[in-house]
Amino acid sequence: MAKLTTEQIMVGAQMVGRGVPMRQLALQLGVTEGAVRYRLKQLAAGPREDGRKGKKTSLDGQEAAVRTVLEGLECWRVTGEGRPAQAQVVYEVLVRDHSYAGSYRALVRHLRRSYGRPPVRAYRRVETPPGVQAQHDWFEARTHIGGEPREVQALVGVLSHSRAKFCWASPDATQLAWHTGHLALFERYGGVPLWVRIDNLKTGIAQGAGATAVLNESYAAFARTCGFGVDPCRPATGSDKGKVERGVRTFRQAYGPVLRQNWPTWESLQAALDERSYALMDRLLCPVTGTPVREAFEVERRLLKPPPGLEEPFDVVVARRVSRDCLVSFEGRRYSVPFRWVGREVEVLGTLRHVVVRAEGEEVARHPRGTRPVLVLDPAHFEGESTDQVLRPTPLGHRARLQMAGLGAYGEIWPLPDPERVRRPLEDYVQLVEVLG
Repeated sequence: MAKLTTEQIMVGAQMVGRGVPMRQLALQLGVTEGAVRYRLKQLAAGPREDGRKGKKTSLDGQEAAVRTVLEGLECWRVTGEGRPAQAQVVYEVLVRDHSYAGSYRALVRHLRRSYGRPPVRAYRRVETPPGVQAQHDWFEARTHIGGEPREVQALVGVLSHSRAKFCWASPDATQLAWHTGHLALFERYGGVPLWVRIDNLKTGIAQGAGATAVLNESYAAFARTCGFGVDPCRPATGSDKGKVERGVRTFRQAYGPVLRQNWPTWESLQAALDERSYALMDRLLCPVTGTPVREAFEVERRLLKPPPGLEEPFDVVVARRVSRDCLVSFEGRRYSVPFRWVGREVEVLGTLRHVVVRAEGEEVARHPRGTRPVLVLDPAHFEGESTDQVLRPTPLGHRARLQMAGLGAYGEIWPLPDPERVRRPLEDYVQLVEVLG
């Protein structure tokens, strides 16, 4: 049965005054005739004083303690400016510091009765120009991969202007997955926006939040390499990334049938998610342009920066100075770098399979990662012409070249294993002939 509002009772009283039967009025309002008579009788009697107003509460005698807590929290209720302290926080401090034994609801009623309701804060609606901002956030889901139930960490990306949404699925949410997901979303965008707004998760933020946040060192280097700025949200303020928050809800609803299916591989799941993303673009409208999201997306993607030329994402990045023997240290190993970078600082990135050395925005060396040898050299890094700052290493002499080729002083070849057990590639023998010549 519907509950009558004050407005309905006021209109009902006017209708009864004009001769409308009570039974007809009750039918129109969807309540019983007795309910209408009772509420009209209350209205005619006028407002009544709340009988609970004079009753004792658990806050009697503790008004000073409540005010002290509010002053300590710099609450709007006593300072007249700023934001009101949450009632739950006030309650916890009262219990801890003032031995408050009453209920939480009693405190809420006391705050409303003594200080009134706090003002409502209006939200600013912000619409960024095309190509300026994307918002990224994780959400968790469950699916089946190869017949086994699996947890899915899905990174949702939304271009703020066109509202184009994409989803990248991962088995985990590690630092490497965070970077890989960004690159996957940039690939789907067709470029890189000027800014990426993120939540205050550990893979993005080392400490703090909002404008004063300190970025995770690895993520900061990744952002520099890709060429976008990081815009962290304020703490506990979901409205700062409302477009991706809405996108998460959309993905949970629209992608539920996709995630509930059994997929043979992660690649097949990802292909289905991408297909669903483009289907949504055709169904939804961009509120800024009034056109379908796909049409707005095609316009926005032309304004994005070219995607970075990274073959693989990285999960570790450190700054290293190149030693005089053209080496940098990384993860307990030493890797060679072209000699012209001696004495200068470079960035060493750990990707999934390689150690990549970058300097002045470009890749200068690449080695396999996690090798058994702890000294990994590329002979080409020691060749070339001198620069204004660094003289080239002393060239190898004839005897050194013989030794490097495994040859003796009179041309004898270093004993090799049984040819039936080890077969050298043809290129190795070509190299030996060139040295002998």
